[in-house]
Amino acid sequence: MKMDKRRVLELCLTLMVGGLFSACLDIPEPPGDTPKITSVQVLVKQFDDTKGEPLKINSDEDAELIAEVNPDKFKNDIKYFWYKGNDILGKGMVYPINSDDMASSEKIKQNIPDKLVIEDSENNQLKITFQITINVPPQISTKTKPANGDTLYGNTHTPILFSWQSSDRNEDKHLSHVLEIDGIRYNVGELQQISQSGFSEGKHTYRILVEDSLGDKDSIPEQEFFVIDTLETK
Repeated sequence: MKMDKRRVLELCLTLMVGGLFSACLDIPEPPGDTPKITSVQVLVKQFDDTKGEPLKINSDEDAELIAEVNPDKFKNDIKYFWYKGNDILGKGMVYPINSDDMASSEKIKQNIPDKLVIEDSENNQLKITFQITINVPPQISTKTKPANGDTLYGNTHTPILFSWQSSDRNEDKHLSHVLEIDGIRYNVGELQQISQSGFSEGKHTYRILVEDSLGDKDSIPEQEFFVIDTLETK
């Protein structure tokens, strides 16, 4: 009789343990992490430099628009859609822009996005609108004074005229210039000609750089000229 009671007790314990184990199997697994993007911004990458607002692209060079999300760890788990108005232009974290896309105002209207929509695995969306300035860089004419290779006559007291012409297709009226003579730079502001003396006999070099108000630049290659001192005391 005692043996039967012991067997019944062992059987009950086995059933209880089995029941608990079965109950554990019925508990659902905790949900996995779902991407929760708190913010998104658009960056411009050009000339190996990445910048945020204000968004500006030099029309002469290829560029990329880059979507940056926060937290960054979810950036590969979401979808990216680039729009112009209601028209989708492309997908992906990076939107490439080549110089041909900016060749005219009509192409700019067609090819440059102004809205980014991101979407996670649960179809939650974040939208951001933005504006990109397409800037045509300034230009300097290759016709300058002195001309490359010129021979000039005088002495250290003789002023030499440096002149050039720069322009900006965006009609930027605030072009600033740098005149570099023999490796030394002089900021000359909006001037496009200046006289300078103090040149010894021999070879000298110069070049000119121009920059517009948005930071885009142009320059001419280094020029050289020669000074012959005709007034040197014999």
